[in-house]
Amino acid sequence: MKKIFTKVVVPSMLAASTLGIGAVVATVPASAASTTAKAPVTLTGTVSKTEAAKSTLWFTVGTKTYRASYSSSTKFTKGTSASLVKGASVTVTGSYAGKSASVLKASSISA
Repeated sequence: MKKIFTKVVVPSMLAASTLGIGAVVATVPASAASTTAKAPVTLTGTVSKTEAAKSTLWFTVGTKTYRASYSSSTKFTKGTSASLVKGASVTVTGSYAGKSASVLKASSISA
């Protein structure tokens, strides 16, 4: 990483500064980037599909569809897993799974 920085970024910054173009370089520590990726998120939408055998539900928020997986450790604040039926209003709180922006591991569900 240091070699790339000194071979690519520094010369680019020097070239930009000699042309009168201002450049700002912001770095984020790897630990901070991974922490924000796992931050809890709360989404409210409508159940579009469920697969109880796999403890999975799909729900839409606007035009985007999300998939949420739940387990015995998932807290149901209203209703139960049986309440997760197509057309039901649902609020899911959880963390994104891996690098996905549409797959959640639910920590709390309100249906």
